[in-house]
Amino acid sequence: MKRFLSYLLYTVFVGVIMYWGFILGQNLRIQAGRTFHPFPLYVFMALYPIVIGMILGVPGLLQRIHQEGKWRIDWQMLLPVCIPTFLYNINLVLSLLIHKPLLFKYDWYKFILSDPRSLDICGIVCGYVLLSSLIRTTLNKETDEV
Repeated sequence: MKRFLSYLLYTVFVGVIMYWGFILGQNLRIQAGRTFHPFPLYVFMALYPIVIGMILGVPGLLQRIHQEGKWRIDWQMLLPVCIPTFLYNINLVLSLLIHKPLLFKYDWYKFILSDPRSLDICGIVCGYVLLSSLIRTTLNKETDEV
C-alpha cells in the first residue's frame, strides 16, 4: 500500500508540474504576441521539456540512491544522446543571443517553430537520460574493471 501511495503522489506531482507548465507556456505565448519579444517563450520552450524529462527520471534515480556502490557517470549514454538533444533544444535560444543560426542553415527554424513537438521530445529525452546516466557500480564490477 505504501508503494501504491508513493506512485500515486508522484503521478499527482507530475500532473501538477505539467499543468503549471502549460499555464506558464500559454501566458508566455500571449506575452510574446503582445510585446513581439519571444525570447522568454523560446527559453521556456527549450528548458521546460528537459525539466519534465528529469522529473520522469526521478523514480529510477531514487532506486539507484538506495543501492550500494560508488557513483559514476555513464558517458556512453550521456554523450551520444544527451548532448545532441540538449544542443537541439537550446539552439533557438543561442541563435537569438548571438544573432546567427548555429546548427541549422536551412529551413529548420520553420520546422521548430511550426511544430514544437520536436523540442518537447528531444527535451524529455535529454532530461531523462541526464538523470539515467548517473549510475552506481557495485564493488564486484569495480574490481573486475580495474
